[in-house]
Amino acid sequence: MNYYRVILIVFLALIGAAFGSFACCQAWRIRLKEEGKKDPGKRSVCIKCGHKLRWYENIPIISWLVQRGKCRKCGAKIGRAEILAEVLGAVGFGLVAWKFTVGADDAGVLEFIGSLNLGGMVAVLAAFIGMMILAVYDGKWGEMPVGILIYVIVMGAVYAVLSLVRGGDWLSLLGSVALLAGTYYLLYFFSKEKLVGGGDWMLCLAIGLILGKWQLALVELFLANFLGAVAMLPQKKKKMAFGPFLVVAFVVIFAFAEPLLSTLAMNL
Repeated sequence: MNYYRVILIVFLALIGAAFGSFACCQAWRIRLKEEGKKDPGKRSVCIKCGHKLRWYENIPIISWLVQRGKCRKCGAKIGRAEILAEVLGAVGFGLVAWKFTVGADDAGVLEFIGSLNLGGMVAVLAAFIGMMILAVYDGKWGEMPVGILIYVIVMGAVYAVLSLVRGGDWLSLLGSVALLAGTYYLLYFFSKEKLVGGGDWMLCLAIGLILGKWQLALVELFLANFLGAVAMLPQKKKKMAFGPFLVVAFVVIFAFAEPLLSTLAMNL
């Protein structure tokens, strides 16, 4: 068994769960600031009663489950976005670690930690943290903060540059960006935000930069729209925040890019 690889994946999954919790906190802080309300401070608090959470009330995933999604003091519901973001963070970070160390033995994992490839993984994880904030914010309030969108695009550009340095195909990269960001910009522009918002095409720009291949961008379009359609059916909504589905689809497609490309090559 590749012990170092398992340790790295588990460690990053735990870190990812913590960043999922961080994403929710940041989304609330941004919202409170935009509404002109007082910032609750550095410590996490209950939005309803102001109770400052103790360390054992702030353990990602576990605390939510133990407290059944409620504040321990006032009993107010915390909400599903929190637990979903923490699970998404754990799964996303774990899958990214798995992807970047596929086929590596213990010595290979140690070599990876000191390689240029590590920079690529850090850039993806940094972008993913911003994506989680966007997913939470969009899911709760139907908007995406421009500052976070710009940050995610910059991290996506960093990863794209590192990929090109390692021999990536710039034409395929342009195709990925054009297909994803271009499609959603046209939908945004011609529908006058009735179909998708301005934040969607900017998020797609970042995702296109990281995926880097038009085939993966095409799968991203299909999977994100499929997930959105499935989620809308039981709720009978005409419109739903699309950011969370773009992020979930991105995690799956980025992690399993090689098998997907092989499957597509066999069937095209």
